[in-house]
Amino acid sequence: MDREKTNDTSLRKASIMEDEAIVPKLNPRIIFIIIFLGFGSASMGYASSIIATTLSQPSWYATMKLGATSDITALIGATNGGYFAGGAFGSIFSGYFAHRYGRKKSAALAALIILISSALITASYHIAMFITFRVFQGWGSFQMLSTIPMWMAELVPPQRRGMLVQIHPAMINTGYTVASYTGVGFFYYTGGGKDTWRGPLGLAGLFPLLLLLGIHWIPESPRYLLSNDRKEEAWDVLRQLHSDPRDPHHLFAKSELDQIERQVQLDNAESARSISGNYLKIFQRASFRKRFFMTIFLTFAQMSSGALVVNNYGGLIYKSLGFSNSAVLQMQGGYQLCGWVMNTANMFFIDRFPRNKLLCLGFATCGITVAIEAALQKHYLGTSYQPGLIACTAFLFLNVTCFGLFVEGPGFTYIAEIWPTFLRGEGYALGMCSLCVTSIIWLQSAPTAFETIGWKFYIIFIVIDAIAAVVVWFYPDTLGKPLEEIAGAFGDTDMVALVPKRDRSKSDSGNTFE
Repeated sequence: MDREKTNDTSLRKASIMEDEAIVPKLNPRIIFIIIFLGFGSASMGYASSIIATTLSQPSWYATMKLGATSDITALIGATNGGYFAGGAFGSIFSGYFAHRYGRKKSAALAALIILISSALITASYHIAMFITFRVFQGWGSFQMLSTIPMWMAELVPPQRRGMLVQIHPAMINTGYTVASYTGVGFFYYTGGGKDTWRGPLGLAGLFPLLLLLGIHWIPESPRYLLSNDRKEEAWDVLRQLHSDPRDPHHLFAKSELDQIERQVQLDNAESARSISGNYLKIFQRASFRKRFFMTIFLTFAQMSSGALVVNNYGGLIYKSLGFSNSAVLQMQGGYQLCGWVMNTANMFFIDRFPRNKLLCLGFATCGITVAIEAALQKHYLGTSYQPGLIACTAFLFLNVTCFGLFVEGPGFTYIAEIWPTFLRGEGYALGMCSLCVTSIIWLQSAPTAFETIGWKFYIIFIVIDAIAAVVVWFYPDTLGKPLEEIAGAFGDTDMVALVPKRDRSKSDSGNTFE
C-alpha cells in the first residue's frame, strides 16, 4: 500500500514528459513512416468497402447466377458476414502473432493474406468460392486492422500520438473512397462485358502490395524490441524517430528508452505472476478486466452508430430512396469521400480535447442524426417527394460526418493507448474481434431488416448511441500521456515506471532534457 501511495505521488510530480521538457519536432522520417503504414490501413478499407459497389454491379449478379435465386438476400448478407467472420479469427490471431513475432511481421503476413485472397476473389466463378475467399480476405484485413494502429501508437511521441494515429482511420477512409470511385469508373466501363465487376476487386491487391514492397525498411516497435531484449535496436529506432536539432544529444530519446526499459521490467514481473497465456492474464487483475469491458463496449458502440450499415449497404439504401444504379454509385463515392474529409480534419484537433469528451460528442451527434434519418424515412421512403428524399440522403451524410469527426479516430487511438505493452496486442485484438462480431450481427440482419421493418431498424442504433454517449463520458482520459504512464489512470500505480526528472539547463541548441 505504501508503495502505491509513493508511486501515486511520483506520478503527479515526476513525469519525464512534463511541459517544461522539450518536445521533439516531427521530423519527415516519422511522418513518412506513419503514412506508409497507412497503406496497411487502406488495404483494409478498400477490401471492406469494395463489396458495396460490387453489389451495385449487374454483371456480378449475372456471373454468380443470383438473378433467380430465392435466398439472394441471405447470400448477399453472407458476402459481408463471411468477411467479418474471418476478421474475428484474424483479430484474435494477430494478438498472439504480433506479441510473439512483432508488429512488422504481423502486418507483412496480413498484407500477404489480403493480396492472395483478393486475387482468388477476383477469379471467382461461383458464389461459394467468392464467399470462401472473402473469409480469408477478412482474416488478413482485421489482422492488419489490429496491428497497424498499435504499431503506430508505439512509434510516435505522446504529445502528437492522437494526430499521427489518426492517419490510420484517414487511410482506412482513403481505401473506402478509392474503392467507391473505382466502382463508379468500372460501372461506366463497357469493355469488360460480364467480367466488369472483377476489375475493382482485383485492385484490392494494390495497397497490400505497396506495403509489402517497403515494409523491410520500416522500423519495428521499440517497445516490442525492448520486450525481447533488443535494446540496441530499440535505441536506434528511438534516436531516429525523435531526432531534433534542438536536442543534439538525443536526451528525449534517452529518457523515453529509459522509461520503456523500466516499464518492461515491471510488465515482465507482472506477467510472471501467472503462467497462463496473455489472453487469460487479462481476466486476472481488476484493472485489466476494466480495460477489457471498456474496449469491448467502445468497439461495439462504434459499429452500432449507424455508419457501418450505411457504409456496407449504401447501395441498397440509396436504391430504396429511388436513385438509379449510376446515381447509387456516385452517392456511395460521395459518402466515403465525406468520411475521409472528416477523419482528415480530426487530425487537427484530436490532441486538443480529452478523448472521452470527443467520443461522447460523437455518439450523441450520431444518435441525433440517425433519429432524424429514421423519422424522414418513415414519412418519405416509398414516395416521390424529392425534398424529403434529398433530406434522407443528407442525414446519412451528416451521420458519417459526426462519426468521422468524433468517433472513428479517437476510438482506434484510445484502444491502442489503454493497454500495457505486454497485453496491448491481445487487448487491441479483442477489441477488433468485438468489432467483427458486432459487424456480423448488423450486416447479417440488415438486408432482411430493411425489407421487413424498414426505418424502425434505426431505432436500435439510436438507443445504443444514447447509452454510449453517457458511458464514454466516464472513461479515463489518455490525452498526451506516455503509454507507460496510462496505467496510473486505471489505479495501477504499482505498474508505472517513472524516470527521475533530470535537472534542466541550457545547451548549445536550446532547452533539453539533461
